[in-house]
Amino acid sequence: PGPGIAAPTGGLGGFGGGEGTGIGGETVYSGSDDYYIAPLPSVKASYSSGNVNYSLSILEGLGITYMNPNWGLMASASVNAGATRDREEYTVIGVPVKHSARTRALLAGSPNLNTPLAVTTMLAYPSPIGLFGVSLGIHPTSVEYNRTDRQDETRNGMLYSLLYTVGGRATEQLSFSGLFSIEFMDQTYADTWYSVDKPTNSLSAHKADAGLRNGLIALEMSYRISERISLSAVGASTILMSDAKDSPYTVETVQRAVTAQMLYHF
Repeated sequence: PGPGIAAPTGGLGGFGGGEGTGIGGETVYSGSDDYYIAPLPSVKASYSSGNVNYSLSILEGLGITYMNPNWGLMASASVNAGATRDREEYTVIGVPVKHSARTRALLAGSPNLNTPLAVTTMLAYPSPIGLFGVSLGIHPTSVEYNRTDRQDETRNGMLYSLLYTVGGRATEQLSFSGLFSIEFMDQTYADTWYSVDKPTNSLSAHKADAGLRNGLIALEMSYRISERISLSAVGASTILMSDAKDSPYTVETVQRAVTAQMLYHF
């Protein structure tokens, strides 16, 4: 849930990483008003060489970041698990869980959507007052219609965002960071996730258009207990906007996510 846990630091010879455990909670799908809370294991490894950093994480997937010291620009690319919306169940750490009866009734007759992997690229400028960036995400989504008049297909939707992050230290042990972003969707993404082409008993017909999707505000606090052990907490609120807000799939406009973890750095 949320924007993720800050990358652990440390290690020798360019290697670093960490492992930990905690809890996390968020909605069962974007737009739902049903929440879950579950254990949240965390394992991350990273390797730095010159201006390039490589990372692999259970929560954040596979990533690479390049910093150009001459231009003062940072570029990154990541591959991570994407979103899903299933008529009958949602998945927590690979374990399927049955939706509430109310959510199953809402989604009855709707397509099953699954994005196994999403690819996101970002270009950012670190400034004295924070980091300004833009990102582009590609979300190949399989659409299972559960209807005889439509064949299953894969759609390649795209998300774009403008973002700003800022961080600092309150004390030697306590640090914080904030993330603010505005996200936009293309027409394919809008049709896939927010349009209803065939009404059901619970969903009225709706045509979603490309444009503004959401705004995000997130805050992370981290407290270093010792050189190797730290506590971290992340809280995030996503506000669905425009046609994402007006979609029949959206029950709650403000989506919240929280995590709390203890991490061991190596």
